[in-house]
Amino acid sequence: MYANKIRWLLLVIAFLLGYTTSAYAVNWRMTLGGHDFIVEQADSHTFGVGIGVLASHATSSNILLSGRINTYFDIDNDELDPDHIPIWFQSDFLVSGKLANLSEQLAMDWFVGLYDRRNTVSSIEKQHKLMPGIDVGLNAKAYEIGVKASAGYYFLEIDDDVPRTRGYERGGLRNETSAGSLQLYAGVGLGSSVDLHVFAQQWHDGDDWLENKLVVTFAYDANHWLKGGWFGDGQLVLDIEHTEYNLAPYDNRLADDPDYLPILPWDNDTFVRVFIDFPLSW
Repeated sequence: MYANKIRWLLLVIAFLLGYTTSAYAVNWRMTLGGHDFIVEQADSHTFGVGIGVLASHATSSNILLSGRINTYFDIDNDELDPDHIPIWFQSDFLVSGKLANLSEQLAMDWFVGLYDRRNTVSSIEKQHKLMPGIDVGLNAKAYEIGVKASAGYYFLEIDDDVPRTRGYERGGLRNETSAGSLQLYAGVGLGSSVDLHVFAQQWHDGDDWLENKLVVTFAYDANHWLKGGWFGDGQLVLDIEHTEYNLAPYDNRLADDPDYLPILPWDNDTFVRVFIDFPLSW
């Protein structure tokens, strides 16, 4: 049921992003770069390359529609999962609008966010988050800071290859629940060419935490050496995304059982990317 709803939402967003007028055109961007997918507890590094497409569109009623789809190709050494197919995907879509201006610099917005991640080398088979929420942010000239609160649908399925070796059956590898989330974020300009953005976020199902995420992004305005050519008006970006997962919902035996093994021998991963982000003109 939820999967069908997500598919319909994706189709609606894709249609809205694809609909343009002369006054309100879609802004298209592309990303190209390399990455290292790190599972520190297994001393594993998986390098690769990625390509992504981003689109944003402001409607005549000032509603922002945006979406991003990334595809990654791993140079996979089979350190973590010998049956891993070394192609994986990550996407997110956002619809947002203004609720109120609380002051000249402080605003309250509404948003609906959809996030999807599939087939990572760290055994995340499928992950969906569909959450509406409120964003209260202070946007000054040199910095921004704010908080986002949201609630909705959380789904995480773990790939069965590694769990099978630890006594888990495929039927117990999914956690589908309602959840709430709180995100704290900040951004600051470091001189005329470099911006730093940081956010920390947790998802919670009311009984226990589900996932923690910390993201740090450095964006360098590379116009002076990318000016002209295909990468004109581009940015050079370093993005570090660390995620910690609560594996307790998947346990098939008590933790004090002498035969107990968690579903995976690791509970976190770190995704490091360096890429160029540049506009597309059609």
